[in-house]
Amino acid sequence: MSGAPDTSDDTKNRFLKYVEKREDGCWIWKGSKAITGYSNFFYMGKTSLAHRVSLLLFGVKKVLNGGLSCCHSCRNRDCVNPAHIEEKTREQNNGADKRRDGTDCSGDKCHFSKLNWQTVKEIRECEGVNQGFLAEQYGVTRSCISSVMRNKTWKTKE
Repeated sequence: MSGAPDTSDDTKNRFLKYVEKREDGCWIWKGSKAITGYSNFFYMGKTSLAHRVSLLLFGVKKVLNGGLSCCHSCRNRDCVNPAHIEEKTREQNNGADKRRDGTDCSGDKCHFSKLNWQTVKEIRECEGVNQGFLAEQYGVTRSCISSVMRNKTWKTKE
């Protein structure tokens, strides 16, 4: 989002048409969402993440700092309450926070994964079987099979 933010009452009212304010303080987004599950809002000529727009519209932030991510302190990705949005580095947002909250894109939570926990278990039980053969059987690369077998990917939960 470049240029001066549009914080007109018309834009705020259009934004709030898609919001359900709950007693717990969360503003739940009822508008469109991306495949990632995050809210979308058409703002200043392009589709943007609604929780980021909320920071600009409601005066919490005049300009978003480059390189920082907007994170939900309430741990609810549907929330667009600017009081619940905080800025963190990508490392903070994509690391331990996502694993803790179960919002990381890993394992069978990843929409483009070709494997699931059952197939990973089957692969790991095939010790000694040619990895190229397994890769062909499961529609993945040989290096994927190797990583699964060495517990480098699809790490078992401890």
